[in-house]
Amino acid sequence: MKIIFLNHHEDFQFFSMVRYATFLSEGMRRRGHDTEIWAPKPFLTNNNLPESIKKWLRYVDSFVLFPLRFKIQSRKLPKNTLYVLVDQALGMWMPLLRNHNHVVHCHDFIALKSALGQIKENPTSRTGKAYQRLILNGFSKADNFICISQNTQKELLGFLGKDPLRIDQVYNALEPAFKPGDIEEARTVVGNFVQRDLKAGYILNVGGNGFYKNRIGVIALYTAWREQTQLSLPLLMIGYRPSANIQAHYEASPYKKDIHFLVQVSDELLLKGYQGASVFVFPSLAEGFGWPIAEALAAGCPVITTDAAPMNEVGGKAAAYIERCPSYGELPIWATESAKVLEVTLRLGAKERATLIQKGLDQAHRFNGEGILDRIERIYKDIIG
Repeated sequence: MKIIFLNHHEDFQFFSMVRYATFLSEGMRRRGHDTEIWAPKPFLTNNNLPESIKKWLRYVDSFVLFPLRFKIQSRKLPKNTLYVLVDQALGMWMPLLRNHNHVVHCHDFIALKSALGQIKENPTSRTGKAYQRLILNGFSKADNFICISQNTQKELLGFLGKDPLRIDQVYNALEPAFKPGDIEEARTVVGNFVQRDLKAGYILNVGGNGFYKNRIGVIALYTAWREQTQLSLPLLMIGYRPSANIQAHYEASPYKKDIHFLVQVSDELLLKGYQGASVFVFPSLAEGFGWPIAEALAAGCPVITTDAAPMNEVGGKAAAYIERCPSYGELPIWATESAKVLEVTLRLGAKERATLIQKGLDQAHRFNGEGILDRIERIYKDIIG
């Protein structure tokens, strides 16, 4: 089977989407299929123009030049080729695929919901709303969908307002590297990185600066917990360099000397971070799947996350839950209540903690990569017919 995976502009590809497209392409290739990844190239932006101008030129690369290239290249391929949009945010390309075998992978609808006013924490500009309407109109014309969570599938059906020809739900797959390791060794490695003794443990958070990752909430929760507890574990936040807003909340915390931002860490250090953590805290406001939850569970780390879909879908019965963080005006009350859950989790006895970790390992088996690829391959074959 010939499969063409269509991905974002090379200058717009986030790590997670590069990883996902590569996972699909290489996985299908190992199963004997002929695969390629097509993406718009920076023809017009390969220069030293101001970023504000390059942003619009990338749209020309993506929605003018790339469609021309697609029409030329697709004519050379067999008629039974399968074209795969690796992200529903590429929905504006659906007119190119309408008369071809196709499937759309759906991740999260955070941007679309924000544009429709359904997420009050993330107001959207007029141009942003128009862009999301184009995306919605595009992927609504597709016949076949694969959703990464039950929550994404439910939201997709709501946006479509009808049943598509085919809709399947297949979870994201974990990298095999995420597994338990020696806790003392992990804490030594991470401690060397932050130049601090972490033998007693630490609280971990992983995420970017997007509003939905709620890093401000993480700092507030940690501050509230330190005000309640006799413990003094540090907080490690792995991800991008904090934005100005996040930095301001960090500066305002009386415990900022115990809060460490780990920027541009390697995959190995990320794994060690999970393996050595006393608990992983992930109070996200919204997700499509929630990679870090599954990664932490697979690495043998207790998880505290938001009691809302899809976070509680990924965590299952293996995680501890807190309420979704409300508006920032109510942040102190939420943080105080959530800190109680953190304290209880950190105070678990050895037997209770071991039971919780085992539940996490069992839950993580649901995200086995080879099994997930097998399911996706069957779907692809069915679409070809």
